[in-house]
Amino acid sequence: MKPLTPHSEVSFTSTLDGVFQGMAERDYRAEPALATSDLKLMENPKAFWQRMTKQTSFQRTPSMALGTMFHTYVLEPDIFTKTVTVCPDEFADRRKKASREWWDTYGENAIKEDDLLQLKRMARAMRELPEGNKVLDCQAEVSVFSQTAWPMPSKCRIDAYDPTTATVYDIKTTAPGGAHPMAFRRQSKALKYYMQQFNYTHIAARAGLPIKRWVWLVVETGGDYLAGQYEFAPEDMVQAGKETVANIERLVDCLEFDQWPDYTPQKSQILQLFY
Repeated sequence: MKPLTPHSEVSFTSTLDGVFQGMAERDYRAEPALATSDLKLMENPKAFWQRMTKQTSFQRTPSMALGTMFHTYVLEPDIFTKTVTVCPDEFADRRKKASREWWDTYGENAIKEDDLLQLKRMARAMRELPEGNKVLDCQAEVSVFSQTAWPMPSKCRIDAYDPTTATVYDIKTTAPGGAHPMAFRRQSKALKYYMQQFNYTHIAARAGLPIKRWVWLVVETGGDYLAGQYEFAPEDMVQAGKETVANIERLVDCLEFDQWPDYTPQKSQILQLFY
């Protein structure tokens, strides 16, 4: 693989290396190392370049915010208790002056009682899975950095890690119906969860953190609050490895030549579609 060529606009300069417990999420995200979410964007180099140079920005959706809240609720309950305020019913109606004043004071880190009930139902569904309770005894939100996994500094943040079995438990939230095996299979392909598993495992190995097993805990956010526990087959990881390496090589080439092509690589080139 080609060595990394420094680039003035797109660069990864983190000096961190190893496994870090207790690192705040904002500090992890601020560290300039290549994350899997960045690497996935290399399916379209222009999208990657625009995101890295802040020409465009990542838009968080309400469902993503709920997923983050749920992670904190089940993995870091102490932080959840300290940072999240539950709105009393009397202030739930924001049309009232007293309610607006309450939300102006606490709104940034506040949720309604119905939202808390939703989190509790989701947590109950997760705990009913064969290994759902095991995350309670795991190391939570483990930040991992490597200077040698790829030609540029890389990072990942593991939801829950069991050091006794070297098992990762990754929690995914999904809309009602999304925990069904076939639905999760489709979603995992569209969002490239298999690439996440491969890349995390690769980075962690270089940082001295073995991962022998990876379990996906999938929880629906409403409806009947169903859940599923899944693992990828070995052949999925073979394909994930090929795609990950291809994206890394594409990134190195783009950095070397400072070219970031879109879906149609050249303006004079028209691609034919095949069905």
